Amino acid sequence: MNETRTVLPSRPATEEEQFYLKLAREEFAASLSRIEETAKYLIGAVGAVAGLLLSALQIKIAVNANALPTRPTWAFLLWGASALLAIFVIMPLPYQHFHNSPPAIRASFKKARWLKWSLLLLSTLAFGAGLLMAVLQF
Repeated sequence: MNETRTVLPSRPATEEEQFYLKLAREEFAASLSRIEETAKYLIGAVGAVAGLLLSALQIKIAVNANALPTRPTWAFLLWGASALLAIFVIMPLPYQHFHNSPPAIRASFKKARWLKWSLLLLSTLAFGAGLLMAVLQF
């Protein structure tokens, strides 16, 4: 097995290429904080929508006491799950890696980012499903 190695000519990165490389590194580092900030906003949205629905239910009951044949529990359960998942996104994770090992640190960071993003996605889906349930019950 005699394989020939291909040697590619190299050159220094241009200023524009350096800008985009720096941008990619900064994006990678900032992604965790952006995911956590989004989770905080989602928790606020869950609270606001649940409060609005409770207000609407109080008005509906005040107008007609027999207006609610069923309680809108599914919406609140889904919103509770959404808020709980979003809280898990905000919680700090133990980053386990070898000390002063860039590959281990990178792998740990990527794993944490994937886990937080997945939890945020599930939280968003639960919030949306809760909205759908609330709309279907009215």
